[in-house]
Amino acid sequence: MKKITGILLAGLLVLSLAACGSSPAETTEPAWQEAGETGKETATTYQFQCGEGEAQTVEDLLFAEDVTVSGDKGQITFVNCDFQGNVVLTADEGTQVVLEGSTVAGQCIFRNQTKEVTLDWSFPKFLVDTKVEAVCEDCIGAVLPMGEMELVFDGQTYTMADAALFVDLSDPEAGFVPYTGQQASYFCVVQWWEDGTKNVLVECEYDPNM
Repeated sequence: MKKITGILLAGLLVLSLAACGSSPAETTEPAWQEAGETGKETATTYQFQCGEGEAQTVEDLLFAEDVTVSGDKGQITFVNCDFQGNVVLTADEGTQVVLEGSTVAGQCIFRNQTKEVTLDWSFPKFLVDTKVEAVCEDCIGAVLPMGEMELVFDGQTYTMADAALFVDLSDPEAGFVPYTGQQASYFCVVQWWEDGTKNVLVECEYDPNM
């Protein structure tokens, strides 16, 4: 039951932090060059550091090289950005990379030093509103598609129908139940190790506020 409660709390944390992205936020150094054919400015900054409890927003940039996001327990939202390479998240705990109206030609990559945790851990996460290919490089990580869409995680394609567990957030007392096609707002794929055993879980939740 502790594990089930942990993933529920993680889902609630995701929703609360995602809401922070809609409020006024700090923006990392907007260094750019002249606009390209897409109408977006070409970025010259490709390293972003997240501070604990801080939210950043980066908008309307074209990234011609791989982008790296580091720092624990923060959030960065890329709005209407195009990534011609990869987006690499190196945080071990809590940091969320939100891709809103953005495209990724490469991969969303987790590259951290953590493996052994439980579901009580605040996982580093990508929140995406379009299909992406995620890679978890022998470490922990979670990806949440914001809607019903496909997600490629370590070479395997997942959809909402692949979820093993379901929870209705309008009735928190009900807890998780096996997923059998209930209405869902989003799903999550999460990877971690526990007592040396690799775990990959797909779960989905219904949030009446979404």
